[in-house]
Amino acid sequence: MSDAQPLFDLTPRCQNYTKEQTLGPVSAQSSGRMASEHDLASRELCDGPIEIEHVIGYTGKSPRTFLAMPGDKGKFVKAMGSIAVIGDLDDPHAQKLLRAHDESISALAISQDGSLLASGQNGSTHIPGFAAPVVVWNTLTQTALFKLSGLTRRVAILEFSDDTRFLAAVGEDCVLYIWDTASGEVVFGKRYTKQLSLFQWIGTQDCGRRRVYRLATAVCGIAEVDHAELSFDATRQQWQLATAPVVMPAAGMARNYQCSALATYDMGEGRECAEKYLLAGTMEGDLVVMRLAETRKQTKLDITRSGGVYRASVPICSGGMLALALSPMALSGERPAVFAGGGDGIVRKVIGYDMRWKLDSETQLDGAIVALSFVHGSAELLVGTDTGRTYRLLSEDLTQPAVALTVSHVDVPTAIAFGARPDLVATAATDGEVIIWDLSDYSAVATTKRPYQKDAPRPKAARRIAKFGDGARCLCWVTDVAVVVGYGDCHVRCFNSSHGRLDWTIPTAHRHAVSAIACWVETKLAYLVTGSLDGSVRVWNISNPRLFHSAGSDCAIFTHSLEMERRTVSHMMRQGAFTGLTQRIDSEQELVTCDASGRVLFWDCDVAEPILVMNVEGQSITCIAISPSGKYFALCRDEMLTIFQFSTLATAPPRPIAEGWAHSAVVKSVQWSPDERQLVSIGTDACICVWNFFASVST
Repeated sequence: MSDAQPLFDLTPRCQNYTKEQTLGPVSAQSSGRMASEHDLASRELCDGPIEIEHVIGYTGKSPRTFLAMPGDKGKFVKAMGSIAVIGDLDDPHAQKLLRAHDESISALAISQDGSLLASGQNGSTHIPGFAAPVVVWNTLTQTALFKLSGLTRRVAILEFSDDTRFLAAVGEDCVLYIWDTASGEVVFGKRYTKQLSLFQWIGTQDCGRRRVYRLATAVCGIAEVDHAELSFDATRQQWQLATAPVVMPAAGMARNYQCSALATYDMGEGRECAEKYLLAGTMEGDLVVMRLAETRKQTKLDITRSGGVYRASVPICSGGMLALALSPMALSGERPAVFAGGGDGIVRKVIGYDMRWKLDSETQLDGAIVALSFVHGSAELLVGTDTGRTYRLLSEDLTQPAVALTVSHVDVPTAIAFGARPDLVATAATDGEVIIWDLSDYSAVATTKRPYQKDAPRPKAARRIAKFGDGARCLCWVTDVAVVVGYGDCHVRCFNSSHGRLDWTIPTAHRHAVSAIACWVETKLAYLVTGSLDGSVRVWNISNPRLFHSAGSDCAIFTHSLEMERRTVSHMMRQGAFTGLTQRIDSEQELVTCDASGRVLFWDCDVAEPILVMNVEGQSITCIAISPSGKYFALCRDEMLTIFQFSTLATAPPRPIAEGWAHSAVVKSVQWSPDERQLVSIGTDACICVWNFFASVST
């Protein structure tokens, strides 16, 4: 269809448009040391015949936000926007949403016994000072224990001590905090001249009646590492930190550490203590090996001597070494198996000790590796990438094919549509990617992004290969065989729904970005209607005369007749840019619109003014959709999804029957499944929420 021409073009003469109104901030979470049930309860729905079935979404924008749960072979936790989700590897339907943040989660940590989970966020834009609280969760009850304040801008690192007594947090404000997990009290805090890029608990040791804690720290841009000891000063009645520097090469070595792990070796009989090595991955792509100073039992760290010595710098990958996992077998005295994830998208298994290391096996995945963790039993490795993909790998042999777990949009979804089947839904995002989902198991049936091929030449960095012009803006189905998408580069593209490959293109369908699209399908494609940001509407491949409607941010609604090839009905409002348009299938097929002023307006073609106006708490409404039966409609405002039921009386306003909350940011769009049993919503948090609706079933 590269030479396709519209049968006629409807372009307004006047092009004075109002700017789209921005949405107000979501309500901020209340702050405090102790978490209250009112503040931190996982409020997924308020009331009515609706429940959250599943949430799809993982961007990989922050490292270590996809982790296996220790002690439970089938559980994992990952960040989806401002929500932490506990899932099951064997049951995609089993999910538990943990909600307490008002911005995207930037760091996760799990205690070694798996009893506690910590989550930190980006600096809040709803609370003065850009506060970045840390929330501690009980993984057994999935409830919040503490909401810990003090950090600002962004939480970069979270780490539990080996005995789960302490939680350390590093912020982009160059502050280190250590909290007591039993009481939520701060036991130590320090502001550095630069942000810490490395924090690693080294171990614990009983020294007299008190227990001391060893740790390692390093600041950004400097290779020097400090071996530190956290101990309680009985005289001052407070915890203090003593440090001893690790001896590094004198040649002025500069490194930016990204990840770290501790390797411990039992040196056999005759040695009073085991050797400990700090392994650190850097942005330069190498593995820095440091042997830490030995400390005898019942003795403290000697700060007058060096805290350790540099041993080796092993080149591992290109694009930075972003994730590191140490095989648990290294704790039993055997040589460690180090699993390193690089910005080049390769997971490498490296075996060695001290200054002697060799590559054992490797595998290429789609996207830079940002998360690595072992499933309980260490037979499998969970991997997360910055392209929104997650995988399972056999740790014994990385040459075996990786098992894809989930696929997600990395950028904000912009459009969603159902086809003829209720179990298939298509979504599009601002990076141009279109994904077709199977709602029976939430897997991706097809995607427009071509994955990396194993036999193809290895790229320098595994990034998104297919990014169509300026992002996808709208989409619609052609029965259940293809998806037609409008893009910001003025093109209209059609993709096959079975494999995601491009079938045909209408180049330069409009002079500006394609902002709306719809098609009429009978036995074949009857016609395709596209709209643009410049206000033009074009009709393609017409076979039967019909009416179609359009609404825009200029506060105008137009009805066009394809038979007469002109505009037949127009409605105009003085204020309130329209944000959504749908049509009732009963009541003489009235039009229903929503606007940025928080109003739902009902229109009749014979009446100039709206016949019914419904105000929704003065909040901006982002979208509206009527159910297939015409009995209900759903609208989205801020993070909420609300369902209304039409009244049997024409003059009576609809009444709300259900309200749901699962998104952590503004909901962009919502669509009903053809059987009216489910709804699917997309939000600016890059998440896709699947809802079950029971009212139609009970009716």
